[in-house]
Amino acid sequence: KAGVQYTIDTVVQELAMDPEKRYIQVETAFFWRWWKQQDEDTKNTVKALVNQGQLEFIGGGWSMNDEGASHYAALVDQMSLGLRILNDTFGTCGVPKVAWQIDPFGHSKEQANLFANMGFDGLFFARLDW
Repeated sequence: KAGVQYTIDTVVQELAMDPEKRYIQVETAFFWRWWKQQDEDTKNTVKALVNQGQLEFIGGGWSMNDEGASHYAALVDQMSLGLRILNDTFGTCGVPKVAWQIDPFGHSKEQANLFANMGFDGLFFARLDW
């Protein structure tokens, strides 16, 4: 079996067993699909993990958007959707502090500017030398 849902299942179990472990979740869409299928006990466990800082959301957008061909309004919309879901579900403990763009097929200066204006403390990205 392969799929993001199995990864999240395993991560939640492992985090609950060991308070020293940490995990970051990037795209809200994958997490939200998994979240909607969980029972209240699992949701409460996940909320506790988020509150304890063991499970942290990075980026927080609905997806990790393409930077090369996207209009800024689409970037803001998808980020707003993901961040709103995290805030509504987990409160301020679920709000990401670091932006994450590791596979956008290029970087734009405006993406970094948008993240800064959204209040992120930092940006992790890849392919600087591409």
